[in-house]
Amino acid sequence: MRLSRAAWNNVIIFSVMGFILLINFTQQGDSDDPQSAAVEQFVIGENKVILTMNIDQQVTIERAGQGWRLLPAQRLSNQLIEQMMRTWQQVQGQVLDIEIDRSQQSGLFISMVLADQPNIQLFTLYLLAEQVVVHNHQLDRYFSLPLPMFNQLIPTGLLINQS
Repeated sequence: MRLSRAAWNNVIIFSVMGFILLINFTQQGDSDDPQSAAVEQFVIGENKVILTMNIDQQVTIERAGQGWRLLPAQRLSNQLIEQMMRTWQQVQGQVLDIEIDRSQQSGLFISMVLADQPNIQLFTLYLLAEQVVVHNHQLDRYFSLPLPMFNQLIPTGLLINQS
């Protein structure tokens, strides 16, 4: 094949561009794989403002100005409550493709009123052997969190019959 020098340059350029496109398309196909899509997502949503939280129909925490009010009143520091609420607003977990049998596993029921949501948001915390699983009822998603995160979401001493 006799081509001019400029024609050979064009052939090389288009071959390299085609090879790059081929590599890009094959990598995009791999991102659909559930193993590689194991990114963390916000449990209650990004940048959500909590107005009221009820934990297992025992404790209610509501926004009072810049701080929080605990009902019934307890001897927990304002700093601990502030840290707990900040954790809820920022917590991210890995989305699980499971469903927990509620008849076999008891959970801690949480309801929240968020500033930008017209309906009450419902969650259930399941304390399993090596992880905490949070079920977001509105999204019907289960999030996996590390076990130590439980004490940041529900501080020790907050609930009457917490184990």
